[in-house]
Amino acid sequence: MRTRSVRGNSGFALLGDAASKLAALAVIVGSARFLSVDEFAVLVTGLAAAGLLGSLLDFGAGTLLTRDGARSRAHRGALLVSLVEARAPLAVAAVVAAVSVGVVVDRVPAALSVACLGIVGALSSSVLGLYRSSQDIAPEAAQKLAAAVLTIAVTVAAWLVLPSATAILAGLAAATLVTLVPLVRLAPRLADFNRGVARVAALRRAAPIGLLALATVAYYRSGTIALAALADSDETAAFGVAASIAFGMLMIPNAVTTALLPRLSAESGLDAIVESARRVLGVTFLVAVALSVAAAAVVPVALPHVVGAQYTDAGAPFAVLCIGVPIIAVSSVIGTALLSLGRLRPLGAQVAVSLAVNVAVLAVLVPALGSVGASLATVACEVAGLLLLLNAARRALPGLFTVQPGASRPVAASGPATTA
Repeated sequence: MRTRSVRGNSGFALLGDAASKLAALAVIVGSARFLSVDEFAVLVTGLAAAGLLGSLLDFGAGTLLTRDGARSRAHRGALLVSLVEARAPLAVAAVVAAVSVGVVVDRVPAALSVACLGIVGALSSSVLGLYRSSQDIAPEAAQKLAAAVLTIAVTVAAWLVLPSATAILAGLAAATLVTLVPLVRLAPRLADFNRGVARVAALRRAAPIGLLALATVAYYRSGTIALAALADSDETAAFGVAASIAFGMLMIPNAVTTALLPRLSAESGLDAIVESARRVLGVTFLVAVALSVAAAAVVPVALPHVVGAQYTDAGAPFAVLCIGVPIIAVSSVIGTALLSLGRLRPLGAQVAVSLAVNVAVLAVLVPALGSVGASLATVACEVAGLLLLLNAARRALPGLFTVQPGASRPVAASGPATTA
């Protein structure tokens, strides 16, 4: 098993996340071309619902494995076994609930496809968490590259043979599941599965993290769901395009925090954690600002030419969402550092306030401003959350915002690559 530096793992995480985000973007852009606006609205709503379901079924397992599984092979194996067994009934319940919802909305196949995509997403989070805990993200990058290729292939097939939201959602679930099989087969190389921990105990440890993740996903996805409920298909589709591109821009900060959590969790002292987090924070913020400014200038102009004139209105909500990208990037790094210390209370407060702000602003602005209102709600909740995280970090991570002579050194200084 190889342990890599934060820079090395960030590179692999970025490669894998870029492949996933670009494939997802290709699905959105192409589907906007090949599907009717109404069917496309069903697709983006289904993707949002699958994201929420996946986070619910994951229940913090992936993050708990990444953090606590870094202790040893035996620990990560025991955690995975117990968490999978404990959540299996939830997956069955999700399928039953999907059938019920499908009957109500007269879209049973689409609802089942959403359930399958959510279940596979939760499974993926657990399997990848196992690999992240070993501080080697190369296998994850390979899986995501393969999944990206299959995603595009099955989506193109759906466009040509059966252009519908249901076919695309089912294809996405199948593509992810197929590419997870090799990682599952190789898992015994980095974990011992001879025993498990108590299922209830494992769920209790994962639950706080899971609730935080669920609430976070909720306010990322809530704009699409609110528009589906309170606005028309055109507004829902426009926001779906804008949000897919904007959140896809988070691939860089996501890659950094993916590699950062197991590294910080393995550090032995607060000073080392603060030093590693400080280096990452500055670089991540500058990259996110530059990316957001460039995208806000280019994407709204390019959208009508790429996805069609019917999505011209997606430019305005996209520009608003770009304001939130640097905010989310900074919050992600601070939140990861707090999580590595087990400081869940400030993270819980941040997520709860952000979700409350998000829902309140959505209720007020979506009926009046449509997709732009949904974007403003996202930015508002991120600003509120960042203010709370900054206050928590001043107490829990002293020196995080202090500029030091060595702060400009590359992230590689966090630790050399070693072989174990």
